[in-house]
Amino acid sequence: MKPILLSLSAVFFLLGFGYLYRPDLISRMMSFLRDYVLNDSHMILERKKWGAFFLLVGFFLLYVGLAGMGRR
Repeated sequence: MKPILLSLSAVFFLLGFGYLYRPDLISRMMSFLRDYVLNDSHMILERKKWGAFFLLVGFFLLYVGLAGMGRR
């Protein structure tokens, strides 16, 4: 659980600095995400793949969280 929290905190930390000091990079990243990752046609055509991916990630995170609770 700690590596996940550390990686998420690093992502948010970098995003915060990006918004403060390099908003042009954040703008390009957002436009890339909007055009390629969050494109409606990609989501509609490949919804089963995306759904399976998010379910696998959810189960993995749930397993990691429950396994970490059992060690205490």
